[in-house]
Amino acid sequence: MAVVLSGAVWLGCSGDAPVPQEKPKMAAPPMAPSAASAADSAATAEYSYDPTNKRDPFRSFVKTIANEQEGLETPLERFDLTQLTVTAIVWGVDPPRALLRDPAGKGYIVVEGTIVGKNKGRIIAIEDNLVRVKETYVDALGRAATKSVEMRLRETQGG
Repeated sequence: MAVVLSGAVWLGCSGDAPVPQEKPKMAAPPMAPSAASAADSAATAEYSYDPTNKRDPFRSFVKTIANEQEGLETPLERFDLTQLTVTAIVWGVDPPRALLRDPAGKGYIVVEGTIVGKNKGRIIAIEDNLVRVKETYVDALGRAATKSVEMRLRETQGG
């Protein structure tokens, strides 16, 4: 039995290199379709942008409605409402008046209906300690939206 085992070991340890197994050949890559059929498929699958019911991505989310007198701009329309301060209010007369001061210190007398601010806001009320301004915007969806801004008269702190 030892002879059989030694013969099997001798045959298994022979110096011959193992025979490599052949790998299965891969199928050839599919051939590209002809140029004419590629053009036909591109023409049928071409994308076209339809802007209906979509907003312009390059427009501001908030824009103002243009005034009828767009070419005429008063000095008060050059400043934002946050830059203007209410200095005085005369409300016992008809119509009530207010004094608005710009950042340079120049004063302007306004009444109800005066257009103020960069967003063409209109003064809708002058009360005893505040001026109410209504601004109209067009939102991103094209709807008109209004915003009421209260500009308060600064009260002096005792002293």
